[in-house]
Amino acid sequence: MNEWDKLFEKWKNEFCFDAFISDGIVDVEYYENPHVLFVLRDMNCQSERNLCDDLRRDGSGWKTWNNIGRWSKALLDGNEEYPRDMSKENRVEQLKRIAVMNLKKEGGISRTKGDELLNSVKAQHKRIFDEICLCDPDIIICCGLTASGITGNATLLKEYVLPNSTEWNSFRSIIFNRDWWYYFTEMSGKRIPVISFCHPQVTNLEGCRGHERLFAPLYRDMLHIRELFLKL
Repeated sequence: MNEWDKLFEKWKNEFCFDAFISDGIVDVEYYENPHVLFVLRDMNCQSERNLCDDLRRDGSGWKTWNNIGRWSKALLDGNEEYPRDMSKENRVEQLKRIAVMNLKKEGGISRTKGDELLNSVKAQHKRIFDEICLCDPDIIICCGLTASGITGNATLLKEYVLPNSTEWNSFRSIIFNRDWWYYFTEMSGKRIPVISFCHPQVTNLEGCRGHERLFAPLYRDMLHIRELFLKL
């Protein structure tokens, strides 16, 4: 067993799962420096599954992973041109370069329940921390803001998983009339920025929809994150 197999085996033995979803570094061979970790909530799946296998094979579903692919390109390449075309091949190419994890390892339904997510993080915070350590990130992008009774991913990590964290700070969006919030955490001798960002399936932000008015501006904000936090 490698370190990942050992972690997930301990995780499954410690808690009762009907549908455990494993994740982590998508493809060790292509995991680039800086190490980028995207943190999501849970997966719409009712059977045990290896998310990394899905992402290496076909990039999983388009709704979430098209934008994760775009944001990965922004952070790792700094390419100013918005990659509108996220075909399966392009999506797989980008996703193989990153790490991804869901806070709630039990497969769920399409809409996350806030109390279930909160209780999972509280109970399983040690294992979540172990997985983050294995990913060895240089930056953590938390995809999911506090809204509709669901605590934001970055807040959950700060309060229950990452004890050595600074106070919140913020930076201004390039396009939108809003701030993005972040803090730093100490891990493995590194000072790692943890960014609170919107979910990749967002369809409306401040009345903006579609590629030109929503997704392209979000891509530009991710380029700004690269400038602020990744010294390349």
